[in-house]
Amino acid sequence: DLQFLRAARPLVALPFAGRNRYLRRMAGLIDRFIAPSAFLRQQYIAQGWPADAILTLANGMDRRRLLQVEGVVLPEPPARPHFGFLGSLAWQKGVHLLVEAFNQLPPPAQANASLTIYGSDQAFPAYGAELRALAAHPHIRFAGPIAYDQVGAALQQLDVLVVPSLWYENSPLVIQEAYVVGVPVIASDLGALPEKVEDGVTGRLFPPGDSAALATLLQEFITQPMLSAQLSAAITPPPTVEEHAAQVVALYHGLLAEGPKTHRR
Repeated sequence: DLQFLRAARPLVALPFAGRNRYLRRMAGLIDRFIAPSAFLRQQYIAQGWPADAILTLANGMDRRRLLQVEGVVLPEPPARPHFGFLGSLAWQKGVHLLVEAFNQLPPPAQANASLTIYGSDQAFPAYGAELRALAAHPHIRFAGPIAYDQVGAALQQLDVLVVPSLWYENSPLVIQEAYVVGVPVIASDLGALPEKVEDGVTGRLFPPGDSAALATLLQEFITQPMLSAQLSAAITPPPTVEEHAAQVVALYHGLLAEGPKTHRR
């Protein structure tokens, strides 16, 4: 209930104020912080954290897990382009916007496209029930939670991944996972998402909360059958876990070479 959350905000802020003071004290003992997005780095700086101590470093991905999917069998989508969502079924993730956008498509477009929603509603069962009630077309499928070893196969079935978040996202792993298998992304123009999705190059962006704008983008992919492949060709795969680890090890060596410091307080 949003009204309850707004009313409780001052009470919630009290323990967080103490937590933030403690974190700032601990920050003075740390030589480098790693943020997986420039957006998160700027958020820390805005809260008074030392800019010179925060490094932006993208997360590494296990490409083998996502690309080698032999033996994983998932139901075929009823029509293409095949749009999809992978994540928690929670209001802040904006899944209802995606369902509303598909509902807004003209009937011929709905008949020539499909939407699969992967995710659990265990934490928010009422929201999950609302989503299912909202779905107005048989080409909208709720596939439930997906196993870790099935993520690559599910993404490879998609023509477009949709990330319609209503809150700040830091660096969603699902976007990087989609890029490993060459799937473009439609995302909210919010938080770090525009940093991860280059509009018109590796995907498309829409104003957060605007289901009509999202429907327009879905229609683009339906009426332009080659659009998904064109965007896919421009995707640069994210770093591997091994590449990420090598960068972190190099950072450690650099700090050790600099020697002891007088820490901030």
